[in-house]
Amino acid sequence: MMENNFFGSLLEVIPFPTYAVDIETYQVVYINKILESKIYAPKEEFCWKKIYGQEQICSWCTIFKLTNDYKLTKNKKSVGTFFDESSDIWFQAYDELVTWTDGRIVKCTITVDISEQKEMQASLIRTHTKLTRQTKKLKETNEKYESLAKTDYLTGINNRRNFFHLGESLYEEDIECKDNIYIALFDLDNFKLLNDTYGHHLGDKALISFAKKVEKNINKNSDIFGRLGGEEFGLIIKSSHENKIVSKIDDIRKAIEEITLF
Repeated sequence: MMENNFFGSLLEVIPFPTYAVDIETYQVVYINKILESKIYAPKEEFCWKKIYGQEQICSWCTIFKLTNDYKLTKNKKSVGTFFDESSDIWFQAYDELVTWTDGRIVKCTITVDISEQKEMQASLIRTHTKLTRQTKKLKETNEKYESLAKTDYLTGINNRRNFFHLGESLYEEDIECKDNIYIALFDLDNFKLLNDTYGHHLGDKALISFAKKVEKNINKNSDIFGRLGGEEFGLIIKSSHENKIVSKIDDIRKAIEEITLF
């Protein structure tokens, strides 16, 4: 009896809820004073009822794992976290298999309330998630505005500014290249008459249809196509074969002739 009291007095020094459970019977062998005032059923013997107010063995119980680990690796300790549904508290548990004073093997557990840390962690995760979403949205918005700054609002192709910017970049990059750079300019005849007679809606339709036809007949990865203003368009092509360029422009002309607006 004195030995039991001595062992208990050692555990009383620990400033956290502490208890010991027989690993064979799951009966509570010891509860320190800090935990004693918080137990659910003082008259019960089994740890899941007495300490946690559960109707069956706790889902987070480590006795089975500890005993198996000890048989395989001689490891008698484990550290883990669990959520006690009865008290809505997160605990970190320090478990260790020890030989009690009467010779029984018991699991000694020290529990530390980490609910505040868990809430802080969850708050940080929520904040990080929110910041990630906001950063993604900001990036998408910036990309959208960047695209709008380079794109003609009506046809969706390069606007005048970006057309010349890309053309100058192509010239600077390939200044020592043997390939030639060809520029084709397009001007829609009688466009003002079309607008005045049938309205700007049809004029816009003509510009959009023209741009789409040209795009279908060029290489978007290498050719530079843009709207210079009004009904004027430009096309920059890099090639070492002049005949192919002439043929390509002629194919574009034929494709344009197929456009119907009515």
